[in-house]
Amino acid sequence: MTAENSAPHLVSRRRFLSLAAAVSTATTMVSLLAQPSVAAAAVVAAQPTSGALRVGVPGQIRNLDPARINSQEEAVLVNNIFEQLVQQGPDRVIKPQLAESWQVSDDPKSWTLALRKGARFQHGREVVADDVVATVERILDPKTAAYMRSSIDMIDTVAAVDPYTVQVNLKYGYPELLNAFSDPNLAIVPSDKIDSLSDQPIGSGPFMLKDFVPGGSVSLVANPNYTGTPAALASVTLQLIPEAAVQTTSIKNGEVDVLFRVPFEIFDDLNSADHVVVSEVASQAWDPLVMDTRNPPFSDPKVRLAVRYAVDKDELIKLSLFGHGVKVPFPLAPENPLFPKDVPNVPVDIARAKQLLTDAGYPDGFETTMLLGVGREQRVREGVAISEMLKAINIQCNIQQLPLDKFFADVEFKGDFYTDGWSEPPGTDLSVYPYFHSTGSWNVGHWKNDQADAILAQTRQTSSVDERRRLYGELGKLINEDSPYMIAWVANRASAWRDNVVGYQTHPIGWAFFQGVSLNQ
Repeated sequence: MTAENSAPHLVSRRRFLSLAAAVSTATTMVSLLAQPSVAAAAVVAAQPTSGALRVGVPGQIRNLDPARINSQEEAVLVNNIFEQLVQQGPDRVIKPQLAESWQVSDDPKSWTLALRKGARFQHGREVVADDVVATVERILDPKTAAYMRSSIDMIDTVAAVDPYTVQVNLKYGYPELLNAFSDPNLAIVPSDKIDSLSDQPIGSGPFMLKDFVPGGSVSLVANPNYTGTPAALASVTLQLIPEAAVQTTSIKNGEVDVLFRVPFEIFDDLNSADHVVVSEVASQAWDPLVMDTRNPPFSDPKVRLAVRYAVDKDELIKLSLFGHGVKVPFPLAPENPLFPKDVPNVPVDIARAKQLLTDAGYPDGFETTMLLGVGREQRVREGVAISEMLKAINIQCNIQQLPLDKFFADVEFKGDFYTDGWSEPPGTDLSVYPYFHSTGSWNVGHWKNDQADAILAQTRQTSSVDERRRLYGELGKLINEDSPYMIAWVANRASAWRDNVVGYQTHPIGWAFFQGVSLNQ
């Protein structure tokens, strides 16, 4: 593995324009596939404005059960209907929520959490320690198939000491446990309603579900019995608007009040629009190219490395993110104290890539299908740009675009070659372990590397920042050489709202909380 070239990789104007044209064509295809129905647009326009917040979201909400959500849109729903033990706000600071205080042993292997008395679920029953135990044990049960299972598998026992005290004992010291407890997948659910959560999400949060139209809108109303600070809004409607052009006109015309996620292709347009506020924050969201290690040709690490050598990350960030991201070899922001600065980005080296393909038995390259999910347009642009770059090493990609719900159901974890992505998880270990450990809940490339597993296990049990950074450096070199991913960036997070919206904030993790939001008439 050679170090990254100190000089930038130069791209000819003709080459850049050809790639840009390909990406532009793909965006047009996305627009055609994702065009919302007239009925959906009418729903947006017909909503009242007084005390009713209308939020445009780009992807469908399919799951209402916190343990099974796997998209940012679903996390928005859960974060407002349910509560976690703790909450992590836009400042990334952990604050009490259902747990009003906690005590931690010096190890830190023993955690004692004191619950807020009087908190009630929306069906009237008080939240007690048994609900916390049931929630955590359900996540740990393999039958639940919860995405957070590997993130908290260091938990040995969880028990109710009394109705308002929970004792959590770990197999080893883990300082980031509260970060995990802030995740919406670990929202506390009523132990007596677990079987009905998929269609009746009953939480203890400031809002309640009113209506849910699969593939369409979701309506929330303020919880009149909420025991915390009550919501200022009477209702919130999450309206599916997958197409960027319609998002633009909807917020410019006042048909929605908030765009939860602003695509970067409309960022500049909205930033100059009247009565629209655009907010952008740094984030650790990442969108890798995934190569399934189970099936040829990507089961051969030489092929995966060849793909990484063929991709120009700088050009990719320009074409896909319009510059709203930072080039990295590892899914942490360079500002993170644990970011391994000694890990280089894989340089562009076409000759090396071709030799690797020859060594792998593909001297003439090969043809493959690249799968892309409509509704995550920067990943579509990324996939199209990569397919153009791979032509230089005779890999021909047949692009297939699928609606986002079908992509999540049929491609993620199952496809051979596709772009995917995740918002910033609520902790550094949560940003790494679930994606790269062989047992990780988000190991979509099915990577199994014993050395990587050992490093990840050791990192989890290490409290020293310097030592964790050193271990991540070792892991980063393995990721460059062998992993199922081509990691190009960590991307910023952007949202927008009308200037009469008060209290809304862009969250770097990709969450949204409506409890403190209000509307000026």
